[in-house]
Amino acid sequence: MRKALCLALVLYGASGAAARAEVVDGVAAIVGDEVLLLSEVREAMQSVLARVPRGQTLAPEEMKQLRDSAVKGLIDDKLVLQIARKQGMSATEEDIDTAVAGIAQEEGVSSDAIYAAAAQHGMERDSYREQLAKQLTRMKVVSGSVQGRVRVSDEEVRKLYDERYGNAKPGERIRVLHILIAVPKDAPPAAREQAHGLAIKIRDQARQSGDFGDLARKYSAAPTAQQGGLTVFRASDAPPAIKSAIEGLKPGEITDVIENAHGDNLFQFLDRFDPASVPYEQVADKLRAELIERRTMPEFEKWMVEVRKGRYIEVVAPELQ
Repeated sequence: MRKALCLALVLYGASGAAARAEVVDGVAAIVGDEVLLLSEVREAMQSVLARVPRGQTLAPEEMKQLRDSAVKGLIDDKLVLQIARKQGMSATEEDIDTAVAGIAQEEGVSSDAIYAAAAQHGMERDSYREQLAKQLTRMKVVSGSVQGRVRVSDEEVRKLYDERYGNAKPGERIRVLHILIAVPKDAPPAAREQAHGLAIKIRDQARQSGDFGDLARKYSAAPTAQQGGLTVFRASDAPPAIKSAIEGLKPGEITDVIENAHGDNLFQFLDRFDPASVPYEQVADKLRAELIERRTMPEFEKWMVEVRKGRYIEVVAPELQ
């Protein structure tokens, strides 16, 4: 449920949701029996361009790639919602209430406090519930569309266990989620300041929503981004600044921004363990879930390719062609 809050806030963006757009300024694309508005594309592009370092100029082909990616994502969102309506999978008011109550319970606050927190990000109650409904609906469709496609055998779980625990040398490990906002060594001060500001914004969102992993997939430049930032390292090998920042954190807590030669870093502490003393039975379910998660989105994308082929989709705005 914390994931739903986080994703709703991220998709909403600093500039506001497409649902807030007051000016219908033209049709960008036709998606089945619906239209995608140019105003929706502009809102999505504003969110994308906000992450481009200040002073960096994008070449025309780079802008086109970003715009094409944004349009594709918006089209896919409409297709998912259309499928959900057809199959009766759309989130209900009860689903939304349950999600908000779950978030509130995890955070130890009231439901009203959740709405108040969303309002601090510029999202009023109705808009927040609308975005949350879209995310809950998407989660239902993702789960339903890949059900039966993702298979994880006992042998694969055992292999991952052997790699991570069974064959590991004794010694304490630290398991974290990591987000890296990369900053080139020769970056000007303005670019460094912008990257640092983004890192702070992500930290605040992660602390509020509790879903560090999805923010890692969206923003992190680290190699572990697609795994939600999952990183395991020896306690003895941790750089002093990172080890000091993590020391004393409880599971789930997030560090402040840590600057190093690669850029600005955030870590969410998960746990400490000695792999040599972890029995298979203790972690088998967790490892299986991890393998399933790794394979779910690739399978969902394959399914979406099939969906696109079976729907009428046409980009009609000349500036998007």
